[in-house]
Amino acid sequence: MMIGLLVDYLMGPLGRALESAYLTHSLPIGLLLLAWMGVICWGLHGVIGLRQQLRRWVLELVPAYDLTQPETPRQLLQALEPRWQAAAARVRFMPTRHGLWIRRATPEALRAEVGFTTEGLTRLLARLTPQSPAGPGLPRQQTRRLRPSSAASRSQR
Repeated sequence: MMIGLLVDYLMGPLGRALESAYLTHSLPIGLLLLAWMGVICWGLHGVIGLRQQLRRWVLELVPAYDLTQPETPRQLLQALEPRWQAAAARVRFMPTRHGLWIRRATPEALRAEVGFTTEGLTRLLARLTPQSPAGPGLPRQQTRRLRPSSAASRSQR
């Protein structure tokens, strides 16, 4: 009871009016919110698919390039450009900057969103090919995991 009065006091007259309107008309408001969520998901679907496709393309082409060279992302960008133009033309809508609505997708706007830039490919290559702490040419040393010893295992030694 006390918490209900406190919340009622904090909401004020406008908050009470909005709550009353929502409780009275919850079905139409819920349907509008559901439709809005569907539109946002529709816009995200193309961008997510394009990100996945870019990752597959890079995985396909990585063995042909020397990843130690700093110009590798630029070379990959040039090699993937025709594929990118064809795939980006199929995406019609993308989310706006804050993700609250959708807008017409252009290949230039999708580049930044998906990461089809030199910096984006550099980050993707870093995630796809982790470097060992010993260096790129040296084998990784085996580390021994320590397990907590129990009284039973100590008595068997």
